[in-house]
Amino acid sequence: MKKLEIEGLEIDEKDKRILANLEKKLLLIRENDLSKEKREKREEIVKNFLLSNLKVGRHRINDKKIETYVKYIAGYSIIEPLMESDDIEEILINGFENPVMVIHRTLGKCETNIKFESQNELNIFIKKLMVYSGSKKSSPIIDATLPEGPRINLTLPPVSFKKSLVTIRKYFKRLPTIVDLIKNGTLSVEIAALLWVCVEGLGCAPRNILITGGTASGKTTLLNALLHFSRENERIVSIEDTLELDLHYCKDWCRTVVTKEIGMEKLVENSLRLRPNRIVVGEVRGKEAFNLINAMNIGHIGMGTIHADSARDVIKKLTAPPMNVNIEMLTVLDLIIVMGKFYEGERIFRRIKEIVEVGNLVQGKIQLGSICEYNPKLKRTEFHRFPAMTIDRIAELSGLEPREVMNEIRRRESILEYMVINNIHEEEDVIKIIRAYYNNPERVWEKIKTGLRLNKKVEISPQVIQPIKKGVEEKKEKEEEKDRLMKEIKLLEHQIEALKKNKVDFQKLDKLEIELLELKERLKKI
Repeated sequence: MKKLEIEGLEIDEKDKRILANLEKKLLLIRENDLSKEKREKREEIVKNFLLSNLKVGRHRINDKKIETYVKYIAGYSIIEPLMESDDIEEILINGFENPVMVIHRTLGKCETNIKFESQNELNIFIKKLMVYSGSKKSSPIIDATLPEGPRINLTLPPVSFKKSLVTIRKYFKRLPTIVDLIKNGTLSVEIAALLWVCVEGLGCAPRNILITGGTASGKTTLLNALLHFSRENERIVSIEDTLELDLHYCKDWCRTVVTKEIGMEKLVENSLRLRPNRIVVGEVRGKEAFNLINAMNIGHIGMGTIHADSARDVIKKLTAPPMNVNIEMLTVLDLIIVMGKFYEGERIFRRIKEIVEVGNLVQGKIQLGSICEYNPKLKRTEFHRFPAMTIDRIAELSGLEPREVMNEIRRRESILEYMVINNIHEEEDVIKIIRAYYNNPERVWEKIKTGLRLNKKVEISPQVIQPIKKGVEEKKEKEEEKDRLMKEIKLLEHQIEALKKNKVDFQKLDKLEIELLELKERLKKI
């Protein structure tokens, strides 16, 4: 197993003995004051406590030592450096005899050089976690959330048989944006542009999307990034068991959280009375699934995550107990995004494993069509086709032709590429550009076309909106034009096939076949 050397706080054995006594006293007499308090408030309480209680011999501890003690007590003792690191996803403590283990974002599971020296030291740490999270020891198994957001699980004797087990699952201090996810390879610019149009729906036809995958596969991270595409005037109701989503930029965000008295099912049901434009469920686990799918069926836009390994498994899970959603209702879903974790040696990569379009119910079975799939051997996402049904729905509701929707996807692909090239990835900047585009699309598009903050050699065809080119070489232009035409041909062929199968709208069929011939002729000439 890989070993991870962590630089700890400057605490020696003498300091630890002093701190052990101070922490015990503090947690006993100030428990109510510290319960569920944020870090800054805890530091204030701890500092005042130390200044009034700490005296060693004839000399007071110097200011630097006081600061270290405050950080140790108000923070998380010897694992404080692990809590501060954005590279650490989970912290695993298996008794005091063993080194603390971590799950590193890219290195996977690692053994650290941090270790609790005694059961007493670990007990004080566990007491601290309980106080800070507002938990009471009513059970040897405790699930709670720390004020800063990390989730904790305490499994204590006699359940854990002599050893105290502590698991801390952290969250990003700075949540990744869609640009961050493109840059780290989670998804491509092309897929991001498609999802942008599906989430926002050109202002009138947002699609219903579920994100699935295994534990820690990046479901919530992707959901949070996709919500940056929401419109500024949307009223978004989020329902979570553990607070992970951050939509502070949304002026009309209604944030709700499960309590002991009110569960997820009731919160989803209540969300319908809040006049939402979009309902977002952090994780669909039980009976609330019926209420969410029902909300979609009566016209509300729904998004959320669900634990499953594939799109087909999502359908099976939704129709089985305890969710029990009627299979006929599931045709309201548009897309299922499957997240996956991939390994290269000890390194971990999160990728969109597959995007699946949800089709009609045929002979009691929901039809599913793969749009794209990650190829771990080639280390890239292979695009099979555009989601014709989804694009048709967006086109119909927005009064556009499917080809125009495709052009809009390409335009947004260009905007995302612009942000990637210029390293515009901070949340505030990404949302600013997205909303500027909503408010005045032509102005933003003109800025990109004129090469604002881009390479001046970039050229854009004035006739057809295409992805931004990084050069002006004639050969590359032809390759891109060829690729664009092939995608349009595939889309038209899919639409023609669907019309022939349904044997309806022969006039539209004739029109599409003529259009297909024209595109093929253009392709031959390149």
